[in-house]
Amino acid sequence: MNGNFYGRKDILALIKRRVADLKEGYRQNMAVLGSQYVGKSALLRQFLSDLDDEMIVAVYLDLEGRDIDYVASKFVRSVLYRFARIKGLCPGETLQELLAAVEQFIPQTAARAGDVFALMGKNRLSEAYDALLAMPEVFSYETGLSCLIIIDEFQVLDGLGVPDAFSRLADRITTQKRSLYVLASSYEEAAKRILSEQLTLLFGNFEVVMVEPFDLHQSQEFITARMGSINIGVQLKNFLADFTGGRPLYLDIILQELINLASVYKQQEIYAPLIAQAVENMVFSRWGALSRHFELMMGRVTAGKSNRSVSDLLMLMAEGRYRVKDLQDADASMKPAAINQRLGYLVEEDVVERNGTHFHIKDKMFRYWIKYVFQKRVQSIELEPDRLKMDFKDEILRSMSDFNATSRQDLSCRVTELLQCFDNDQVRLKGRKYKMPAFRDVKPVKLVHSGGSQCDVLEAQTDEGTWLLVLHKDPLAESDINVVTQEMRSRGLKPRHCVIVSLSELEDGVRLRALEERMWIWNEPELNVLMSLFNKPYIVS
Repeated sequence: MNGNFYGRKDILALIKRRVADLKEGYRQNMAVLGSQYVGKSALLRQFLSDLDDEMIVAVYLDLEGRDIDYVASKFVRSVLYRFARIKGLCPGETLQELLAAVEQFIPQTAARAGDVFALMGKNRLSEAYDALLAMPEVFSYETGLSCLIIIDEFQVLDGLGVPDAFSRLADRITTQKRSLYVLASSYEEAAKRILSEQLTLLFGNFEVVMVEPFDLHQSQEFITARMGSINIGVQLKNFLADFTGGRPLYLDIILQELINLASVYKQQEIYAPLIAQAVENMVFSRWGALSRHFELMMGRVTAGKSNRSVSDLLMLMAEGRYRVKDLQDADASMKPAAINQRLGYLVEEDVVERNGTHFHIKDKMFRYWIKYVFQKRVQSIELEPDRLKMDFKDEILRSMSDFNATSRQDLSCRVTELLQCFDNDQVRLKGRKYKMPAFRDVKPVKLVHSGGSQCDVLEAQTDEGTWLLVLHKDPLAESDINVVTQEMRSRGLKPRHCVIVSLSELEDGVRLRALEERMWIWNEPELNVLMSLFNKPYIVS
């Protein structure tokens, strides 16, 4: 592993396995999806860096901000260059140098490359695109080598000026048995739609792999690895993980600033004031790396006359308006149809995520910047940069204090506060829909095992009946399920729903027993999805 890459071993192993399968005659194309700045491109580059197989010719194309000329040139030169290296040649990187070096070994491939650029020169883009897509098949037939073709931000293909770009690609993928395609995208909604509507293949369908932000445990390990000999407490690690939303880029930028500040102040341990200074430097200062990054993000999604009100919508969402009705109540000038249209646009841009009736800003740190930097600047009557800076630093310190207090609460308090946020909402957890009513009279109950040990339960009243939520940090046993069911029977209680809330994964036997009793199961990931809907700190097991 190189020094700038961390984790993702399971996905790296999966891609490695798919490449091995290709050599054995079995092909499973892949689609690697995830939000911006979660490390997809770094993951793919790391895999290519580790790849050492002379039977595989790898091509990596990053299409973001590119045109058809770039795609054609990079694709052709990559194939020719990697073949030349396999043959032990040392050519230059220009097309002419590469063709001169390899033409005697792969004349058919070289001829096809010439066709691509001849057609490009005549502005016959569709024919040039078809010739380009045919190159891997010609190359594999001529050399006996397989191709690994990675197309990063593949949704851009639709904007290259070639009609039916995806259907043409689908036709080639179907027939190219010795080429493995790995497509990547930061725009999940658009990518999934393309995969389901335009890249649905009879043979060679895509296995979708999601790259998520680091969870709290991965973030802790990442922070420890990055900080080296500089100490940082567990609570502060957890704050940074939650504050950055586990996005490796954001974590890395703030940690590097912490390392710089620790060096300046000659400290070997990180405390809250130093974190506040690092966040101020990177997020508040107009010259800070993350501040400039968020300015560009905001500029991108609000560009154009029709999108001017998008910034107003984002500011309302950053303040905690999650439903269309809440947004309209906050600004009567915005009609539901217009709000839905702009929300749809923001979902497509991967800025906002929809979960049932909820819409929330996907990037936690971007949301924070909107609320405490962008909005303050927009709404400030007087230009008071020093006052705004002081307020921001106070807010960071207050956020750390609040996070500390909240994370120390027991599970019962955290779940109670969460339930009180719902108001007849619909949410989706791991593909399953849930209707979350307005909860009232939420109270803790202790259920006692025959052996004397206790089981924590929340009893929550709704207009439709009682919900029971069984809370467990430690692994749940079948005896715990039995205690709950026996207690319900003894009290003649027929709850509307019974939910197992376990911070530990259930064993198969326990899970099966709970499902037999028609209980829902929420583990730590599901619970934290619900927490994120209301911008509450994640729960750490």
